[in-house]
Amino acid sequence: MRENPPILSIGIIGTPGCGKTTLCKALAIPEILLREFAEQHDCLGEIEADGAAAMDVEKLAEYWQQPSQLSLVDSHLAHHMPLDALIVVRCEPSELKLRLEARGYSAEKVQANVEVEMLGGPWNELIGDPRPIFEGTIGVREWIEQGCPPHSTPETAVDWLA
Repeated sequence: MRENPPILSIGIIGTPGCGKTTLCKALAIPEILLREFAEQHDCLGEIEADGAAAMDVEKLAEYWQQPSQLSLVDSHLAHHMPLDALIVVRCEPSELKLRLEARGYSAEKVQANVEVEMLGGPWNELIGDPRPIFEGTIGVREWIEQGCPPHSTPETAVDWLA
């Protein structure tokens, strides 16, 4: 029987402000900030008034090389990269609103991100994704230590509207 290759790259994804970077720091696993990687490879567009810049994830994927050790890839766009597994971090919408307002986001940007979170966050883009996916932060270290077995699906994802 053929063994699966080891999991070396895990994307930490979720709506901006949901706690991706906080989770990465708590796990104390080497971290790759996708925005910095994009800057290094000239894959960012013009910086807009709100500080955001469009990321050319297709071009960036061409530069991607699998890390030699287990690494976390921190970005709300990490699921567009050829990574081995994904962790979806979610945040209750009213808490997310407070976090984004504290960051100084415009009312429009706060509302847009809260709506994305209410409607499922990145799950809308993960339907049919074959990679192992974990939703949440409780038990994530154990999941990683177990080799990232299948865990979460769009059908079992948090539904803030339910």
